Amino acid sequence: MAARLPSSNFHTKAPMHGTLANPMWSSLTTSHAGFAHACGPLLRFAPDVAPFCAVEHAGADLGALDCMHRGEIVYFLGVAPALAAGWKLESAFQVLQMVYDARRAPGAPCQTPAVALGEADIGAMLDLTALAYPEFFRPRTAALGHYIGVHTPHGLAAMAGQRLASTGYREISAVVTHPAHGGMGHAAHLIRQLSGMILAEGRTPYLHVSASNKRAWALYENLGFVPTRELHSVKIRIA
Repeated sequence: MAARLPSSNFHTKAPMHGTLANPMWSSLTTSHAGFAHACGPLLRFAPDVAPFCAVEHAGADLGALDCMHRGEIVYFLGVAPALAAGWKLESAFQVLQMVYDARRAPGAPCQTPAVALGEADIGAMLDLTALAYPEFFRPRTAALGHYIGVHTPHGLAAMAGQRLASTGYREISAVVTHPAHGGMGHAAHLIRQLSGMILAEGRTPYLHVSASNKRAWALYENLGFVPTRELHSVKIRIA
């Protein structure tokens, strides 16, 4: 019998949002269905887009898969399958999900809008995200949504963008500031601008942060994001 991954450990602190309990599956079956690669009951993003896979139900038995490559690292968030033959559980950790509540958001200060990032910026985006998220931002991640940033004469100082999307919701992700430009309010400015863009299209912003990253957690709360639940995440190596 296949080994089973630890079950999700939810600690609800705000009203639940059902579509976000399994955010990868929700994204891959709605707004990002065009990015979904199906392999039996599993859906995944292409490796050059994101390292995430999803199943609809916890403990799903995947059987033999031909959509994984030896040595590849993949992640599941919130809902995970049984471990397939040859899969190695590398780590398990908690991710805090936070959903925007406009009633808690402060008034946005008047600032120059950050610039849109495009194909010409991919190299700089990869370099910057490698400082904080070396496994998660890939060459085609920016195709999932709008990414914006702050340029300086010395390069890209800060960036943030939109990753997952589903009915009624869009995720803010890849919030990174270069250490040389910390303390200038770049992250807050980018998040405010992205939140406004998402609200303008009729969706609610949300984001994920390591449950142990209390500094980022506090920043997001100050910007109007409410801790909603903890999602269990697992990192798997295909042996």
